[in-house]
Amino acid sequence: MTNANDPIKNIQSRIDELEQTISERGEQIRKRTRQLKEDLQEELSPMELIKKHPVEATGVSFVTGIVAGRIIRSALTPKRQPIAVHPPQPQPVSQAPQAAQATQEKQPSPVGVAVGAIGIELLHTFRDLAITWLKSRVEEKKSKTS
Repeated sequence: MTNANDPIKNIQSRIDELEQTISERGEQIRKRTRQLKEDLQEELSPMELIKKHPVEATGVSFVTGIVAGRIIRSALTPKRQPIAVHPPQPQPVSQAPQAAQATQEKQPSPVGVAVGAIGIELLHTFRDLAITWLKSRVEEKKSKTS
């Protein structure tokens, strides 16, 4: 009877070994996945990208600032009136309030002024960040050569 139980015990022990191996491999895979995730987060962090590609980062910041400035400027400036081929005719005295109203319409809105100020501040901030970054790079180069 012991001979009949031996194959079953062998199979059971083999199953136990395989389950142990599977759990060990699963833990190894989880560890590798965590490590890969951490490596990718570190590799793709903005600071690492700027350190690895400083010229490209500066260029992207510069172009973004220019595009943002143009978008803000186009949103804030009023539409231009087409230039008349005929010279403007003098307006009668009764239309003087309309002329005053037309000059008032050309003034920018408070919202437009605020958005323009924000855009200018953003451009100044980008400039300051670029200058600070360049200074730190120069200091790093000086410390490496010393």
